[in-house]
Amino acid sequence: MVPTYSEYVRRYIHRKTKASPPSPGEHHFVATYLLPKLYEINGLIPDYVNPDGTKAIIGDVVYYQDEKHHFGIEVKLGTVRLTRREFNDWIVNEDVTRWPSLFIGVGRKGIALSTWSDFRASYVTSVVEKNPGWIASMIQDGYGPMKGVDELSEHLGEGQWFAVAEAAAATQSELLFIAALRSHIES
Repeated sequence: MVPTYSEYVRRYIHRKTKASPPSPGEHHFVATYLLPKLYEINGLIPDYVNPDGTKAIIGDVVYYQDEKHHFGIEVKLGTVRLTRREFNDWIVNEDVTRWPSLFIGVGRKGIALSTWSDFRASYVTSVVEKNPGWIASMIQDGYGPMKGVDELSEHLGEGQWFAVAEAAAATQSELLFIAALRSHIES
């Protein structure tokens, strides 16, 4: 497995040439990096992993408790591209019981980790910054406004953005990220 998020970004997101294979998607990140870290934290195997096309499942990594949704993590790699359903349910709709618990976004410059509520606020702020007067409203098809994960970093609070670190500092940065992830998981 990949030992640090910094190494994941360097190895899979920073492609050197046009001849390099394309960066893998979020399923790869979840399988090779996130699931092992989550298991180290809570010793639990998620009930769902990347349940694409399963509308009732809230997030990419989902834990159930007593046969009900308990905790969900939505993961985006590079670009936040929310489907019509995700945008309408998770950005426009204000029913927090229908939102994922956490957002994890992997960009070229680092990794974001925030509650969904904080992500939602940073997403809306980022869209309004480029399109003043924009108001989140239901869409009938397609996708909500796309935003780069790195763009959102400017609107996240302290302790929600973890920059890619060089090899010597990657372990310390990883410890900070894992401590923040543990805090969210255990709260």
